[in-house]
Amino acid sequence: MSKLRVPGPGMDPDMAIDFPRPLKGPSSQHQLMTLLVDYWVNSDAWLPSRLIGALAADLGITASASATALSRLASRGVLEQSSAGRSSRYRITEGARKRVRSGLAQVSVFGEQSRPWDGSWTVIAFSIPETSRDVRELFRSRLRWRGFAPLFGAVWVSPRDHSEELESTCKAFGVDDFAIFRTADSTLRGKRFIDAWSPQEFRAQYQPFIDRFAPWRERLDAGTVTPAEALRVRTELMDAWRAFPWSDPDLPAELLPEAWPRTEAREVLVRLYDGLAPAALEYVEEAVAREAPDLAGSASVMPVRSGSY
Repeated sequence: MSKLRVPGPGMDPDMAIDFPRPLKGPSSQHQLMTLLVDYWVNSDAWLPSRLIGALAADLGITASASATALSRLASRGVLEQSSAGRSSRYRITEGARKRVRSGLAQVSVFGEQSRPWDGSWTVIAFSIPETSRDVRELFRSRLRWRGFAPLFGAVWVSPRDHSEELESTCKAFGVDDFAIFRTADSTLRGKRFIDAWSPQEFRAQYQPFIDRFAPWRERLDAGTVTPAEALRVRTELMDAWRAFPWSDPDLPAELLPEAWPRTEAREVLVRLYDGLAPAALEYVEEAVAREAPDLAGSASVMPVRSGSY
């Protein structure tokens, strides 16, 4: 079972929360976390395990798998657990909530090609002692999530302007041996920044996403998606989408070949995630009324198009 990481010296404890990394394919922990974030990221209500289990069942997660996933998320510091009589109840920890909101803000704009690129790159060079391997692993993971890739072992680059945020991230991880700067690669000699990636390696990942979810657009337009289906598809959609920033740095359109499939994939995401929201919320509210009526009004949805969480 995963355990909460011990923060390194000078490290913000919130950075040590051990979120399960999105993977290819379904996972009970990933799906439950997506479900809870989708409807309760802005609520600190305690959710009884029977309510979570009822909604999880609609995602094809068994009662035992749901209980195990909740326990593991609590051990990671993502959820906190409390007992109410004979039943357990859960909610997202405050530290995890902060991290989640930041992640949602990124996921909501990921693949949005209307953002202009100024032709400059953010470069960070850093040094983390061998004695702080856990910190180094977490820090590199955070860089990759923000769209950075290693040009060399301790020199990472991104075409987006992350300078101020990156400095705050260094402080949060207790990393004080670093240099951050912005530059155009036309002024450099040697290896090009774009060579930190091989775009064709992450191009192929979008077609399975499109093939799986695009047919639901016709069902949505025809009004034939049931509330139960809306909940399941919306959860599976976001669970799959939020894995992409780990492998795709969200390169600007100017650096990509024409007809890049991420554009169509994002169109599918926005149409379905936002379009299915009313029916999915209706289904969640029905489950709340049945399993935990005192929590009426605690669930809500946020459209991915707005990028505001």
